[in-house]
Amino acid sequence: MDAVMYLAGAMRTFRGMPAEEVRKVTFEIAMLGMKGFDVNDPARKYRLRSLPGEFSGLHLVCILDAGMKLVDPTADTGFDLSKEYEEAKALFGAAGDGLP
Repeated sequence: MDAVMYLAGAMRTFRGMPAEEVRKVTFEIAMLGMKGFDVNDPARKYRLRSLPGEFSGLHLVCILDAGMKLVDPTADTGFDLSKEYEEAKALFGAAGDGLP
């Protein structure tokens, strides 16, 4: 369920963001991810220059996945979050927020 909520949050964040900003965030996460993310340890936190706050590895993978769906829907992030993405879309749409 964490992944679904992280994906829905990413959708909200990206909804009002210009395409160039979405690319910037997505590529920053992809570059950081080249060193690997610990997606199983929620206590381990990462920081980005393009978004405020601290993020777990799973949170960043979810933001990356949502961003890549906008930047290049054919790209493979290495994680299959398609089921969680569809659930997030359903939740996000049900909240009346629409989708990017």
